[in-house]
Order: sequence, then structure tokens, then C-alpha cells
Amino acid sequence: MAKKGQYTGVRKLFARYWVAYGGFKSIVGSPYMHASLFITLISSGIWLEYDWVEIPISVLPNIIGFSLGGYAIWLALGDDKFRASISGKTKDGRESPFIVVNATFVHFIVLQILALVAALIGKSQPIYSSPLFIQRFLLDLAPWLFEVSQIISIACSFIGYFLFIYAIFSALAATMAIFRIAGWLEVYHVKQAKSNSVQSTANKQINKD
Repeated sequence: MAKKGQYTGVRKLFARYWVAYGGFKSIVGSPYMHASLFITLISSGIWLEYDWVEIPISVLPNIIGFSLGGYAIWLALGDDKFRASISGKTKDGRESPFIVVNATFVHFIVLQILALVAALIGKSQPIYSSPLFIQRFLLDLAPWLFEVSQIISIACSFIGYFLFIYAIFSALAATMAIFRIAGWLEVYHVKQAKSNSVQSTANKQINKD
């Protein structure tokens, strides 16, 4: 029962993140995804090689660290009143801006981890360590199996490299998300300053009277 409860809890967490982020609609409409797809298509000379997995394995840990740092910055921005002002369900029942921003950062980090896992799985496959052996085995077994394996290998390399490029662009997206939050914080501070100014003027008038 405990294990079942843990799986249920994880499923609910991922479901809430997915809904708050916007689901497939947000991914399909993302300019960062479009740019990643374009760069992946024109970089076929990299991901068609067997050793392409070495690039994301060496780069992604640093990007993941950057994204976690950005997430920490977001959680530290503003004061309790600011966070309270962007919390709570909207009038139409949607997630609050606070949860939406958190879901955005979670998406960046999840994407980067998936890209790293894909690269590690790719590196662990025998075809990367002994491609000639696998090819000869498939050719002896059935020529069409060799062709199918080549198509599957190319498709997996494309998906893996695309995830890697998308993970890089997600770091840019995380940076812009922090900038957007800074804009919210600026508006909040301006309102607070105006409110304090009005209150100060009112107090002076009362003391004068």
C-alpha cells in the first residue's frame, strides 16, 4: 500500500506540473522548441555519428546546475507579500502565476534530465561500442532487419540530439523567465512605493491638522 501511495503521489505531482505548464499545446507552440528542431535538422552531421552522445554527457550536468540555480533565485525573489500577491487560484480556476512559473522551471529541469538520460542510454547500447559486430549479425540473420535497425538508430539519435538542443534552449528560457519575474517584482515595488507615498502624505496631513 505504501508503494502504491508513493506512485500515486508522484503521478499527481507530475500531473499538476504538466497541467500548470500547459501540456503539449505549450510545447508545440514554443519558439524554443521550434528553434531546437531547426538546429537539430541542420546538425545532422553530428547526430548521425556514433559518438554524438559524448557532447550532451559532458555539457548537460552544467546546464542542469544552472537551471537549479535559476530556480533557487526565483524562490528567493521578493518578499512574502509579493509571493502572496501572485499565489492562489485564478477566478476561472486555473493555477496561480506562482505555480505556473514553478512549473516552467520544473519543465526546464525535467527536459534536461531526460536529455541526459537519453544520452546515457545511447552510450550504453552495444551499437556504440561494437557497431560492426551488430551489423554483421543482423546481415547474417536477415538483411531487412539491418535496414530496420539503421532507421531506428537514426531516429533515436535524432530524438536524443533534439532533446539535448532543446535542453540548451531551455536554459535560455529559464533566463527569460527570471527576467519576466523581475518585471513583476518591479511593478510590485512601484505599487508599494506609491502606496507608502500616499500613506506618508496622509499621515503628514493628519499631523498638520
